[in-house]
Amino acid sequence: MRYTRLMRTAAIGAACALVGTGAGIAGSSAATKSKSSSSRSAAANDRPGPPGGPFRLGGGPPVHSEAVVPSKARDGFITVTTDAGVVRSVSGDQLTITEGTKTLTYKDTTLTIASDATVRRNGDEAALSDLQAGDHVMVSQSSESTHVDAFDSQHRPGPPHGPRQGA
Repeated sequence: MRYTRLMRTAAIGAACALVGTGAGIAGSSAATKSKSSSSRSAAANDRPGPPGGPFRLGGGPPVHSEAVVPSKARDGFITVTTDAGVVRSVSGDQLTITEGTKTLTYKDTTLTIASDATVRRNGDEAALSDLQAGDHVMVSQSSESTHVDAFDSQHRPGPPHGPRQGA
């Protein structure tokens, strides 16, 4: 239960990446009239997908994603932005994180966290000020809500979600 929301958010990001990839492939196939391209494309479809599921298409779980999803009321759509990485600092409502993998940094970003955000650290309710430099964090923000899930290195579930402090 601790990271169910984390996995759901990551799954939404992966689904968006898959839809975008599929649309790009379909678009490029539709524009090609060459016979050799068609046979090459058919041979590529016979091969099984990469091991490890949809995140392996890009080499691992997303560190930044944006998805358009139905609103809670199901009367429209909202944009959900997800950022994952390692906490650099917390100052008031500002959370600065380093997005990336254990060995590769994507970027440092500062997020403004809403005062009514749901914040959890190591699975327990927390305040934004409870987060510490080096915590692994995933932040999901939309016009409807903000969720911050953080884990210290001893409680972090699953594969790494960002660079280690000092990496």
